[in-house]
Amino acid sequence: MELQPLNNLNQSSYTYFPARSTKKPGFFSMTFFTWVKSILDLSKKKDVTSDDTYPLPDEEKAENEELTQNLKKHKLFWAIILSNLKLILLSIFLGNACALLDLSAPLLIKWLISYIESEEKPLTTGVYILLAFSAIHILNQILKGRVKFNSKLIEIRVKNSLANAIYGKVLKASKVPEGLGVNVLEVDAEKIYSVFIDLGLFISCPVQAVLSIYLIYLQVGSAVFAGLGVLLMCLSLSYFSSSLLKKFQSKTMAIKDERIEMSSQLVRNIKIIKAYVWENFFKNLIHDIRKRELSSLKSYNLAYSGASYLFWSTPSLTAASVFVYYTQIMEKSLNPEVTFVTLSTLLILQDSLQEVPYILTSLILCFVSIKRVQKFLDVSELRQLPKGDTVEIKNCSFECEGKTLLNCINLNLKKNEFIAIVGPVGSGKSSLLNAIMGELKVESGEICVNDQIAYAPSLESWLQNDSLRNNILFGKPYNESWYMKVIDACCLSQDISSLPDKDFTEIGEKGINLSGGQKARVCLARAVYADKEIYLLDDPLSSVDNFVANSIMNNCFLNLLSNKTRILVTHRLNILDKVDRIIVLEDGKISQISEPATLSIQESLIEKDNSEPQEIPHEPKKLIEDEEKESGKVSSKVYKDYFKFSGGYTMLALTCLSVALWTTTRVSGDIVLKEWSSNPSDTSTLLVLYLCLRVGGSIFVPLRAIFLNYFLGNRASQNIHDKMIESFIRAPINLFYDVTPTGRILNRLSKDIDKIDATVPLVIGYTLVMLSEASAAIFMALIYFPHLVIALPLFIYFALKIKDAYLGASRELTRLEAISKSPILNHFSETLTGAKLIRAFKQTEVFHAKNYDLLNSNSRILYSLGACYCWINLYLGLLTSAFIFLLLCTIILLRYDLSAATVGLCLAYVIPLPIDMSYLIFDLAYLENSVISVERAEQYMNIPVEKPSQLQTDKNLFRWPENPSIEFRNVFMKYRPDTPYILKGVNFKIKGSKRIGFVGRTGSGKSSVFLALLRIVEIDKGIIFIDGVDISHIGLDKLRSAITLVPQDPLVFSSTLRKNLDPCQLKSDDEIKKALEEVNLSKFSIDHDIKGSGSNLSAGEKQLISIARAMLANTKVILFDEATAGVDQESDHEIQNLIKGKFFGCTILTIAHRLITVMESDFIIVMQDGIAAEIGSPEELSQKDSLFRKIKDQIH
Repeated sequence: MELQPLNNLNQSSYTYFPARSTKKPGFFSMTFFTWVKSILDLSKKKDVTSDDTYPLPDEEKAENEELTQNLKKHKLFWAIILSNLKLILLSIFLGNACALLDLSAPLLIKWLISYIESEEKPLTTGVYILLAFSAIHILNQILKGRVKFNSKLIEIRVKNSLANAIYGKVLKASKVPEGLGVNVLEVDAEKIYSVFIDLGLFISCPVQAVLSIYLIYLQVGSAVFAGLGVLLMCLSLSYFSSSLLKKFQSKTMAIKDERIEMSSQLVRNIKIIKAYVWENFFKNLIHDIRKRELSSLKSYNLAYSGASYLFWSTPSLTAASVFVYYTQIMEKSLNPEVTFVTLSTLLILQDSLQEVPYILTSLILCFVSIKRVQKFLDVSELRQLPKGDTVEIKNCSFECEGKTLLNCINLNLKKNEFIAIVGPVGSGKSSLLNAIMGELKVESGEICVNDQIAYAPSLESWLQNDSLRNNILFGKPYNESWYMKVIDACCLSQDISSLPDKDFTEIGEKGINLSGGQKARVCLARAVYADKEIYLLDDPLSSVDNFVANSIMNNCFLNLLSNKTRILVTHRLNILDKVDRIIVLEDGKISQISEPATLSIQESLIEKDNSEPQEIPHEPKKLIEDEEKESGKVSSKVYKDYFKFSGGYTMLALTCLSVALWTTTRVSGDIVLKEWSSNPSDTSTLLVLYLCLRVGGSIFVPLRAIFLNYFLGNRASQNIHDKMIESFIRAPINLFYDVTPTGRILNRLSKDIDKIDATVPLVIGYTLVMLSEASAAIFMALIYFPHLVIALPLFIYFALKIKDAYLGASRELTRLEAISKSPILNHFSETLTGAKLIRAFKQTEVFHAKNYDLLNSNSRILYSLGACYCWINLYLGLLTSAFIFLLLCTIILLRYDLSAATVGLCLAYVIPLPIDMSYLIFDLAYLENSVISVERAEQYMNIPVEKPSQLQTDKNLFRWPENPSIEFRNVFMKYRPDTPYILKGVNFKIKGSKRIGFVGRTGSGKSSVFLALLRIVEIDKGIIFIDGVDISHIGLDKLRSAITLVPQDPLVFSSTLRKNLDPCQLKSDDEIKKALEEVNLSKFSIDHDIKGSGSNLSAGEKQLISIARAMLANTKVILFDEATAGVDQESDHEIQNLIKGKFFGCTILTIAHRLITVMESDFIIVMQDGIAAEIGSPEELSQKDSLFRKIKDQIH
């Protein structure tokens, strides 16, 4: 066999993106973001790719461990602050400088109004005012650009630091639920680092608010305290609403964890779920969880609507109280200077307070998530065991999650000793290996272990979505000589030689291209190649035939590993004479430790037979498809579909109307205020009108939030999620799940759904508000200065050019960023399930390094995206500076014809225009980028679907199948259109109520026959009959309900044992208890809580649950696919007797590695190269020169 060198895991499993440029931008380039222009120009010519992004500065790279170090001394919040203290302080300083420059505007307005009201109005004074206004405004825009860029740098640092801390905890904690882990990484971490997006400006808001109040005091004196009283009352009420928001957010996140955990179990076990016809059960289960999640989200949205009313109405109530107190209590008359300096200051105060809902919401979400992440990081870590020469355990008891698993264990291993561990199902064999690896908590006693450990699991094999070779190398350098010895000793040479891509063949996520036996041998080869001192072998021989078992025993365990300490868990009692000592475990205790010659073992437990040699099926090297990415603008269809999911355009129309009425009443109120300041004698009428418009109009604010968040957003997110789940349930295994990583699916169900739940409706609201604000400012400028209409088209033209340049790059970068997260989540999910092996092999640094590179690839895109965002903010600000410059020129030129009130009102609205325009363009871009989550969700609503689950003709098959005969007539089947046929004209006919054993090398088509029977994979040609009915004319639910599959990898999910056995509640408690007794699981009550994916059960116990499930199903066709591989010989013998009695009258098809199982069948079908090569009774096939006889001879 020809093998080629391959780099180790750290270099081969992921992509490095080449740096676009290594030259650091100069001061001018950094100040005006001219260095961003290259990617903006490139986006006009082609779709931006990851290769086009800017290099990441060293300080922003994921390798920065400052947060990890600070976490050792401080809680998470302070650790984040201290790790980024310099940048945070700089952002605070620059943010407050911007706040002061913002507050210079009212003073300049005061100067301008005084100038307009003066009699002389010298031109030079006007020019000074013009230059001062322009210089301050331009400087303000430049400083804000710097503040935003610093905030983006902090965001990237915090994101990477949190991801590293969470990932590090996964590698150190004993068990982390996948739903919790995914949500903490994907959702909670984002809610924390999102706070830093506009950190400097956030922190400047309180400072700006305090200074605004002081400026108002200078204008209206004690009247400011009336406004301050209203302000404090509103803020105190906001404290109550904030506590409600925090409460509802915590509840929502807890339910979200539950939903992701259940969705993960659905995705990971979809093949067995389809076989059991449990799709609707899982769909309803997830739907019920989602319903609770959305109910909690609705409560949150109602509380948010109330908070919005407080925050958005506060400036209006404050202004009204100030002017009423000033005119009615202090009995003073308004004049343009007092009115519009106060009004412009109040508008700045309004901008500050308008940020409060967003800031407060972000902070609430942040602190809820900090609490959750802190709780996650506080999970107890596995204790490093004291080092020893081999393994020495003195009177130890071990526990996991409060339950004692092993009692009074005493064990002292000699160097190079070969130990076998035997015992019945659930006796603690695997737990003892876990204890030696440090995976269980020591309750009492002493233990010391040589930390040079290699671990080889069997039935719960963990493999990566990578090539066969990389799975064996597992991060170690390629040594050809040693590698060849290992694959030979593990009986993989023949299998590898038969593959078109040899050991470069991609074996798929979780090794989906391999049978249980092949997975076990690859896991064994990985352990052997590691070349450690102690080998923990968890039943690696359970899924291989006797010939392969003997070969591995002699060539691997007794030869290649002869100078190693070996601990072998096994059910193969006939190999025990080759070990040095045997440990017998019962009920978590060691009952015997003896040499083989002196050990008393029941003769009935000795295994005497097995099945046939195995091979890896032919599959192409490339299996997992690249993630689909749209390009160009988000299609208008996506927006239409979103509103269709929300139930139509009614709520959107009501939202727009609410925003329009709110803006109209606010602007009208300020126009009334202008008239009031110009005619102070007409006080009462204008006062009442002003109060009605400003205070009454505030009611439209909560209406907007209710229409948008409570109704439109909630309904849309519910429908999108439900349709995605429906698509996942209906998707075919071979065309979707086999080529789509689990992490990619979970990314849609966690991050994308979270954006659709919360971000999309929120951004729609902000976009509409900013559009109304900008329109109001331009309207005010044009209504009083119609001359500007000449410049307006030019202004709009350049604004749209800036927007288009930004959107062209940002939308592609946003898509790339979303796609770059899937590998991070895949790697995280892979680590969650394989943390025990990673720790055992001391590969944590290798996996950390891969995590760093994946994070850096994602951060490079975020860095470029943030730079583009700062660019658009700066240049929109400079554009509005030009607009303000033209407005001021007009005012100065027309100074003799203008009233001070007109100038004051116009400037009060136009000066905040840069902020409004900036937010508007950003919100438009953010909306498009957020709607990409809807676009990504829709991609998974349009995946291939299976044939119909129900057909009209099903009702005619009420008693079908009465006679469960099975016939395959010239059946051809392939897994995917681009793969070769795996069944190549299979023909056989089985009479009803017969027991059929399938024999043949793996890859010959045995399991494919089962998949074809269940229509998990649809056949390409031929016909399959059950009881004379063509199964292609039967609905999938009806067909699969008539067949029971007992798989090698059993399905158990988080719930009670009763629900695991009978999720549809069709059986009585007595029937379930009886089934448990018959499979020797009566020690468990029917209400026994099963955790995770059965983490509190042994592999054998899971298989017994699967067999009990088959007994309760009461179908007439039973498929046993290596169903007893993980149970001991005595249990297997009892199960076979149980099958004979309990499944009498059923047609039973069996694939089993123990040859005695199929020898008791009525007929044997020998599969070879995708055809039924031989059919006959065991006796008939054994007596002639047959393939079956050769298999028997080969294994004896």
